[in-house]
Amino acid sequence: MTGRASPAPRAPAPGAGHGLHLERLGRQRPAVPRQASHEWVADVLRQAITSGQLRANDPLPQQEIAARLHVSHIPVREALRQLQSEGLVTYQPNRGAAVTAHTPGEIREIYEIRVILETAAIRDAAARLPAGALGRAERLLDEAERTRDPIAWGAHDLDFHRLLYGLEERPRLRELIDGLLARVDRYWLVHGLSPRDRKAFEADHRQLLAAVRARDGERAARLLAQHLGGAAEKLCLALGRQA
Repeated sequence: MTGRASPAPRAPAPGAGHGLHLERLGRQRPAVPRQASHEWVADVLRQAITSGQLRANDPLPQQEIAARLHVSHIPVREALRQLQSEGLVTYQPNRGAAVTAHTPGEIREIYEIRVILETAAIRDAAARLPAGALGRAERLLDEAERTRDPIAWGAHDLDFHRLLYGLEERPRLRELIDGLLARVDRYWLVHGLSPRDRKAFEADHRQLLAAVRARDGERAARLLAQHLGGAAEKLCLALGRQA
């Protein structure tokens, strides 16, 4: 799709109570050995943004984040610049850093780019994915259809798409696709999917898997383009209702 199954509760912004939440994230995600401080801070903030705990336009005050994560302002500043390069953070006049907010037009553009990259990926993968990978993809669908946890459903959804694209063997393509996913997937956690929409997307997934199993890359690419186009329109409608 990719999308999420239902809205996640909103946490407060860093400058208005978000700090304690960021502090907890820091404890849950210990620094990787030899990982630079700014990389660790970027990981913590990226997790908060892409999981929907920090939402579009939420402020990201450097001093508050530094205090809550027990680091100096320098790694926070570097982390925010890194996230800016990833499209997750925007610097606004007289406000400083904030979580990037995309317009419906920008969302459509991101999905259009995704269609180009992901249809090429699935077309290629359909000819070479081993039976074992297809079996794992089917198990992911089974698990997604059983779960009632929107976070778990979204994780299965992402893993299914990555697996069906054969991205384990294409790290540079995975980096490009994951970057686009990070920009839009967080909105699904906020706006979610209705049960009816979720069933429709699950049916799409089954058709995609069947096309790849049949080694029909062209059909898989057509189905995927329709699938992503439908997801883009649903998300843009949700954003429009909120505006």
